[in-house]
Amino acid sequence: MHINSLSTEQIALQDAARKLAQGVFKDTAARWDAEGVYPDENHKRLADLGYLGMTIPEEYGGDGASLVDVYLVIEEIAKVDFNTALIVHDQNVSPRIIATCGSEELKQAFLPRFARGEIDCSIAWTEPQAGSDATAVTTSVRKTDGGYLLNGGKIFTTFGDRADYLLVYARFCESKGARGVGTVLVKRDSPGVTIHILEQKMGARGCNECEIHFDDVFVPADHLVTEGVAENSSGFVKPIAVYNATRTGMGVLALGVAEGAFDEARNYMKTRSQFGKTLSEMQGLQWMMSDMRVQIEAARALCYNALSMIDAGKPDPILCSIAKLQSTEMAQKVTHDAMQMFGGYGYFGSLPLERMVRDVRMLTITGGTTQIHKNAIAAAIFRD
Repeated sequence: MHINSLSTEQIALQDAARKLAQGVFKDTAARWDAEGVYPDENHKRLADLGYLGMTIPEEYGGDGASLVDVYLVIEEIAKVDFNTALIVHDQNVSPRIIATCGSEELKQAFLPRFARGEIDCSIAWTEPQAGSDATAVTTSVRKTDGGYLLNGGKIFTTFGDRADYLLVYARFCESKGARGVGTVLVKRDSPGVTIHILEQKMGARGCNECEIHFDDVFVPADHLVTEGVAENSSGFVKPIAVYNATRTGMGVLALGVAEGAFDEARNYMKTRSQFGKTLSEMQGLQWMMSDMRVQIEAARALCYNALSMIDAGKPDPILCSIAKLQSTEMAQKVTHDAMQMFGGYGYFGSLPLERMVRDVRMLTITGGTTQIHKNAIAAAIFRD
């Protein structure tokens, strides 16, 4: 998909998100980082505007928006406020999994509430021994009267301390690999749930990462999303098929931050003078900016092409990996080079550049590391 082929409605959606980001979110973005606090006021505004749960089907109170629509919004917000963009991103993932994989009863019970922004949900998947080896989960679910008992632990659960519900990946039976793994919806304040906030986070400080323990947590039978069975991996594969779009979405988050850093550098270079001319007149710096622009446009094309294919019902997991890999690695380079334009000033927190460098770093790790995506791409290259 070429970004210039956006519909009139999509252009209006993009413009509205840009005005919100530049006019409201930009001025408070530094606060969430400096104080390490959650942007509650932004969350409320996002909910009021219907940006949370945009992808929820209309029959359940959502907009039925495409992934391209959602990430046009996220890209604009990420240019100025990564923490707030991450809220929109995350709250359009779990509801989409439930909408795609859950029972009708589950959809009726939860999706309208997600769409209204009344409740939030976080994905609890990663475990201390199950990071890149995603199918190595040991958290267990066993049937009991009226439902299930959940035991085990998770780590690096984003928003785990705030989400009303946790979408937990767990093993339903004695099995190995993806077989037997499924998902359940767990109320965060259920008896037996213990949450510890992980300290000293490098970036995205307005959104806590958490370690979560489950000790005989009762999960009602109607909170089952996908059941894990020993015979096949469908309980794991179905939600992962939905989650693949999220990998590309992380590329869009990176794209937005890179664009924001680029814009800051460009504006500064037009006014900052050294040796009798502005930085924007110096060929060496012009070339650096040209390189940044090329990489940004390449990332944009890859991400929105991958998202539009998913919207068209033709998902390409390898293209998703390529988009995520190129965009997140690009953002590391662009944010660093943009900071360079400010000299010593860029190194201090009075400007957004050092925050952008820290925020975007997580995106080469979460959602599959750079190395894991390279493995997937290489396997596709040499597959018969």
